[in-house]
Amino acid sequence: MAQGDGTKIAGWLAGVAALLAVLGFFLLRSPSPAPPSAGAPAPVTPPAAAGAPRALSKLAGLPPLRPPAPPPPPPRPDGGTFGPFSLINPAATVSTQVRLLEDGDDEAFRETFVPSMRDKVTPDAIAACRKRLAQVRVQPDWEMAEDSTAGGERVERVSMWGKSMTGFHDVNGRWLADALWCVPTGLP
Repeated sequence: MAQGDGTKIAGWLAGVAALLAVLGFFLLRSPSPAPPSAGAPAPVTPPAAAGAPRALSKLAGLPPLRPPAPPPPPPRPDGGTFGPFSLINPAATVSTQVRLLEDGDDEAFRETFVPSMRDKVTPDAIAACRKRLAQVRVQPDWEMAEDSTAGGERVERVSMWGKSMTGFHDVNGRWLADALWCVPTGLP
């Protein structure tokens, strides 16, 4: 063994130990993934899952760390689409909207928007949404969301694709979108 090789090996081992410690820390902090359940809302990347833990798991060759999907909302007694938790906050509304698009429930999808927006949710717009979501996963930037009040309603504005902001209005306990966030704008 040449002089200095012991120092290189010790440094390498220290680096590996530090990487394993960081990986172990994130694995212990992350909830274990739940098995997928039928009818569960589509997952939306929460702020905590974006960034270092996801990148670290990718480097280690492990699947991405994701919190378990929330349980599906129970059906309404009248057989309607929305359970009590499907529009309870903006993130739940986005998950519900994605699920409704995937399920082909256009009428229920329209109901997730403020009343003034519903006539703009046309069959062509819905088709464009489905096409876009098949190509790109929506990643709202919840960490940069802006809270405000408009017309006596609480509003949370969030960037859905990194550009424009979509407002989610608390209308009688249901968070409804004020823009058709899934339609690509400025793209061919």
